Amino acid sequence: MQGILQILRRHQLAAFFTLACGLSWWPALFESHRILPLGPLVAAFLVLASVGTWSAARDFARRILSWRVGLAWYGLVFGLPPVIALAGTGLNRFFGAAPPAFDRVPPLADLLPTFLFIFMFIGVGEEPAWRGFALPRLAQGRSLLSAAFILAVLHGIWHLPLFGLEYTRENVAPWMLTLTAYSVITAWLYTRTAGNLLLPAIFHASVNTSAKYLFLPLFADGDLIQLYWIWTALWWVAAIVPLARLWGTRRQSGGADGEGHIPRSRGLRTAEEKSNTRLAGEQPG
Repeated sequence: MQGILQILRRHQLAAFFTLACGLSWWPALFESHRILPLGPLVAAFLVLASVGTWSAARDFARRILSWRVGLAWYGLVFGLPPVIALAGTGLNRFFGAAPPAFDRVPPLADLLPTFLFIFMFIGVGEEPAWRGFALPRLAQGRSLLSAAFILAVLHGIWHLPLFGLEYTRENVAPWMLTLTAYSVITAWLYTRTAGNLLLPAIFHASVNTSAKYLFLPLFADGDLIQLYWIWTALWWVAAIVPLARLWGTRRQSGGADGEGHIPRSRGLRTAEEKSNTRLAGEQPG
C-alpha cells in the first residue's frame, strides 16, 4: 500500500488525469458520445485524499465554495461569454451568413434552470479540478502560460468521447483554439483571485449557456462553421490581456505546494497579494 502511495505522490498529475478520464468515460462503454462531467472533480478529491492530507482536500472544497471576491470578477465571468456570443452573431451576419434562426432558441423560461444544471454538473464537475488541481502541478518547472497551454490539450483530450457529436472534423480546430484561449483566461483569473475555484465554474457555465442560447441554434452548415471561427477570433481578442500578463511570469521553480497552490511569481502580482492593499471590490485588469 505504501508503495502505491509513493507512486501516486510522485505522479499526482498522471494519476489525476487517468482517473478523470476513467471516471468520465465509462458511460461511453454503454452509449456512444456519453461522458460524466463530475469525473475530474471526483478524481481530484481522490488523489488529494490519497497522497495529501485531509486539510488539503478541505482547502480544495473551501475554494470551490468561496464567494467573497470583487463584483467585477462576477461581471467578467457572467458577462464575457454572452457578449462574445452576441458579437459573433453580428459579425457572422456581416460576413454573409443567413439571418439567425431565433425560433430555434430554447425558451427563456428555461434559461435559469439550464444555467444552474450546467453550473452544478459541468462547471463544478470540471473547473475546480482543471484549474485548482491540474494547473498548479503543471506549473511546476514551467511558466503559468505554458501550463495553461498544456492544460488546454489535456482538457481537449478529456472531451474525446464527444467527438462525432458536439465536435467534428469541421469544427474541432476552432473549438480547440477557443478552448486554449479559455484556458489562458481562466489561468489568469485563477491567479488574480487567489486561487478561487467558484469563478471558473461560473465562467464555464456561462460559456455553455451562452452557446446553447446564442450560438449553436442560430446558424447551420457553413454559416455555423464560419461562426465557430469568428467565435475563436473573439475569444483570442478577449485573451490578449491575460496572455500579456501571463507572458511576463517566470518559470515556477517549486511547482504546486502540498495543497495545490501556485507559488508567487515575480512577474505576476496575485489577488492574494493585492488584497493586503486593496478593497475586495477591485476591478479586473
